[in-house]
Amino acid sequence: MMSDALGDYLNSISRVPLLTGEEELHLGRLVREWQDHENAPAAVARRGKRALDRIVSANLRLVVSVVTRYRRRFAHLAIEPIDLVQAGNIGLIRAVEKFDPKRGYRFSTFAYWWIRQAVSRHIQEVHPTVRVPVALVNLMGKIEGLCDSDGKPLPISELSRRLEEAPRRIELALSIRQLNCLVSLDQSLGSADAGDLTLLDTVTDGHRPEAEEDYAWLHGHLHQLSALELNVLQQRYREGRGQSLMQLASQIGKTRYQVQVIEQRALKKLRAALTPVLHPSLGLR
Repeated sequence: MMSDALGDYLNSISRVPLLTGEEELHLGRLVREWQDHENAPAAVARRGKRALDRIVSANLRLVVSVVTRYRRRFAHLAIEPIDLVQAGNIGLIRAVEKFDPKRGYRFSTFAYWWIRQAVSRHIQEVHPTVRVPVALVNLMGKIEGLCDSDGKPLPISELSRRLEEAPRRIELALSIRQLNCLVSLDQSLGSADAGDLTLLDTVTDGHRPEAEEDYAWLHGHLHQLSALELNVLQQRYREGRGQSLMQLASQIGKTRYQVQVIEQRALKKLRAALTPVLHPSLGLR
């Protein structure tokens, strides 16, 4: 059954016109001219990029055609067809960059190999290299379904009874399922903001800092506040029991407006003191 994402994608790319043989060769020459220049002039680079985008857009349906050849292979795997299409698109872009019209072959013939290679690599990266028989994959799905319906893990004996499978086969399916969920601690977090961070960098010692520990560094700056200002902030921002301006005004014998002014003055003092600490670069300006 086609997913909504893939169906919408196919509808969008079906409106992109295909290229004639002459257009394909002409655009290929523009891309080649751009790629062959180490420091291409701006006009050449601009024409080359436009030509690359046009060839890629016109051949997106070729990627889908290649992916459909893998439908039996990923039907029982946890891989979305749209993910394979995106992986194939990367191979398509690489093919356009490498295509040389002077060699005389059609672009689709040349691109097919690059797309297939990109799709195969994606399957290998996201799925275990050891193929799991479909029967065991189906058994794992049945086990997960039973555990989900009961809301808790079931013992092997109970799973064996309900599924009418040998306990040893249940154990095998559970062990494969566990192995498929394992990831390397050296795996990159995969985020541009994360840089070179890996999963190992996120592992802690299990100790969860309390609020006092998190903000211990802040307490050293509170001496800049007057006793009244400190009391107002403590009452206003007490965890789970912060008082309203009216409640605090009644308690300390001030008007609501006066309490608000005291609070704003105290926060301004803290902000001026903490900005150089939190943002050292701002303090150098």
